[in-house]
Amino acid sequence: MSESRTGGAIATAYRFVSGHHMDGIRRTDAGWISRGTRSLDGGRVSRWSLLSRAERAGIRLGSAAATGGTLWAFQAAPEATVQGLQAASAGASVALGYNSVEAVRRAIHNREWVRPLHVALEGPLGLPEGMTHRSYIHIPRDYPERTDVGRIDLPATFVGVDGGAATIRAIVRTKLGLSDATVTFKLEGRRPHLEIRQTPRPPAKVMFADESVRELMAAASESAPLIGVGPQDIRVSVDLDAESPHILVSASTGGGKSVITRTMAAQMLHNGSQLVVLDFKRHSHKWARGLPNVAYCRDIEDIHDALVHLGREGHHRNIVVDDWEGEGDAPVGPRLALILEEANATVSKLKRYWAANREKEDPKESPAIDALREILFMGRAVRMHVFLVAQSATAAALGGPEVRECFATRILARYTRNAWNMLVPEVQPVPRSTRHIGRAQVVLGGVAHETQVAFYTDSEAREWATSGTVAATPDLGGAGTAPARHVTPMGGPLTSVDTPSVSRDVTPTLTLVKTGPAVPPRPSIPPQVARYSLAAAAREGIVPLSADALRQAKRRDPEFPEGEGGKWTADELQKWHRNRPGAAESIA
Repeated sequence: MSESRTGGAIATAYRFVSGHHMDGIRRTDAGWISRGTRSLDGGRVSRWSLLSRAERAGIRLGSAAATGGTLWAFQAAPEATVQGLQAASAGASVALGYNSVEAVRRAIHNREWVRPLHVALEGPLGLPEGMTHRSYIHIPRDYPERTDVGRIDLPATFVGVDGGAATIRAIVRTKLGLSDATVTFKLEGRRPHLEIRQTPRPPAKVMFADESVRELMAAASESAPLIGVGPQDIRVSVDLDAESPHILVSASTGGGKSVITRTMAAQMLHNGSQLVVLDFKRHSHKWARGLPNVAYCRDIEDIHDALVHLGREGHHRNIVVDDWEGEGDAPVGPRLALILEEANATVSKLKRYWAANREKEDPKESPAIDALREILFMGRAVRMHVFLVAQSATAAALGGPEVRECFATRILARYTRNAWNMLVPEVQPVPRSTRHIGRAQVVLGGVAHETQVAFYTDSEAREWATSGTVAATPDLGGAGTAPARHVTPMGGPLTSVDTPSVSRDVTPTLTLVKTGPAVPPRPSIPPQVARYSLAAAAREGIVPLSADALRQAKRRDPEFPEGEGGKWTADELQKWHRNRPGAAESIA
């Protein structure tokens, strides 16, 4: 018995100092100085098992020496040792906390990206059974921001795969979400591997304070504001006249949605555009409050009225375009940008507001949402552009898939895989989302452009918005919170505007110019002209039809007058009744 105990103690001591596992079971192919690459039984193994024997032995002996040294020091100087241990304990706690956070992040990275890549590569690379992803895939967590993405080690016996190089490259790009990566085989020597590289990333920051950025913005046209800078200093912008009249911005909280829209809006204001901000959240664009070329609506009642008014403005501009027979663009008035913040919540609020305030005879659908849809369907010629901001731009939230299709340009930041596949499924593989501040993907025509969005401070945005050609305040028919000013209503010739109060650190220079020929006045209905619901029109005998027949005609007859707020004038209904199909036969 004593001999067996002695033999067991010797074996234990030998395993301890030689780096073997203490139970004597060999789990990986790790050697004395080489780390392990695969599990011998095909199961999962710990990082400890993948260390070389020399590393394991060094850690054990170092720990034993530290413990022995601490005990000796405690006997020699107890108080000093306790103080040293307390300080060491505090430092160890901080280090442990940091390492714990890093371990969680590393585990998530491995689970989401590295392990799926390993599973996909096992067959095509012909990897030995039991090989672990930790032993040969070296992809750091920040690889989307790097030019040198990482390396994949190959077995020493690997000499290539007949016809499989393209497959392996496709697997690597798809699983890592890299659309512009090159995968190079390095098979010479004793350590064959794959090198993964991608084109240079966009700059870390694009600040308005930089002279080069200001020059880019000064050179940008009114219809194509600078969004940001891409790889190799490529200027990223979207031409609202030639490419996409409306832009959808989708990002999670903190993704920079308001920064993106502010960047474009300030430049358009600088070049003579008008801006309407519909911000139920109330504080997304504080920089724009009180500017002479901005109308800011924060209450749901104002947002409702503003959208209805803008719908009429768009209809008026369409008439001007239709009647225009001169050269060049029709004189529809200043370019108008509409920022709709937090569209999911705002559309929902508009629906509830209309349901609570409409009369029995009014249409069930909110006229504000109907007006927004009409603006989105209008052509580029009316010079009205919607920048719609949403965390989750689902078709249901926006009023249907056909509404979402009005946005040819879509900007995504801090997106989920589901959000990407919902909004731009045609762009694959899905680029990995990054938490880099100001980084976004600008998608146009089925191509994603990684972009570092240009950034203004609030005071810089105000300065730029009021330092060029400054338009009049948008006329919203009384909706909005802009202070009263002496201005010509929107669509008329721009003449003068009183200087508004602005923040002290901004000294705007107001340069007022005509934007083109005077626009024909908008048709209006005198206040004294009465309007009737369909039920009231039938009851008053304005037309010889029942309320039911009028409702059916409204649904089926494309020539039925639009009305205003679910009500019509007697002239509108009588004119329709005289000219409706079959009217001549009934009169005869």
